[in-house]
Amino acid sequence: MAKRFSILIGCLILLCSETAFAYEVRDLAGENYYPEQGQWTYHYTYAYPQLAGDENDAVAMTVNETFALILSEMRDLAMPMFAASPEMTEDGRVEVDQRYRVTCLTERIFSVLLIKTETRQDGSVLYAIEPEVFDIGGDYAGETLTLRGLVRVGDSSDQLAEAVMEDLYRQFLDLQAQGVCRADVTRGDFFEITAPTLDFYADENENAVFFLQPELMVNPSADVPAFVYTPEALLALVEQAP
Repeated sequence: MAKRFSILIGCLILLCSETAFAYEVRDLAGENYYPEQGQWTYHYTYAYPQLAGDENDAVAMTVNETFALILSEMRDLAMPMFAASPEMTEDGRVEVDQRYRVTCLTERIFSVLLIKTETRQDGSVLYAIEPEVFDIGGDYAGETLTLRGLVRVGDSSDQLAEAVMEDLYRQFLDLQAQGVCRADVTRGDFFEITAPTLDFYADENENAVFFLQPELMVNPSADVPAFVYTPEALLALVEQAP
């Protein structure tokens, strides 16, 4: 089957040539303290991606507005709510850092991972990974893409997800045997936690990459196991499905 395995998202390197890049990516970065800098309980640092385009570039504007909305929800709604919650702050101050990682930037696709690291005063760390995949040069320019919208095979994203799920579980079992993933995760747990229609991004060749959630790992981190599938490989799984 035409696929390859990448053990660390952190090792991803964009291999697109300079001529394939449709846009320059810039940072929308900053920090906020809640409820205020002098007596804070939550400290939020962030860097979100912004496509460099002029005021007439509707695609860049739409993509940038999407990230601005995500930032607004975090900065203006979620963080103040958490900072004011006795339950969320009972163990002391919390540092929340959110950064992006570009995984694909071609003339058709812009794909990033938003990686959030939450560090509590006792030293415990929680990780969350959220992918965003945009069409920037196709029929849906400026819009986020579904799994099927990315690979353009199969009848639906649900069909593709159902077809790939068993193959992902097989590879998860291999990682369990290697001690990378938690031994106490059952098949039912895996199928409940893993969502191929959500947990995917695009690589530099516009293939679909599915990743495991940090909570499935023995040592959770932002560098999670990831599995690359070409459109042809996904279509073959669909055709093999009963």
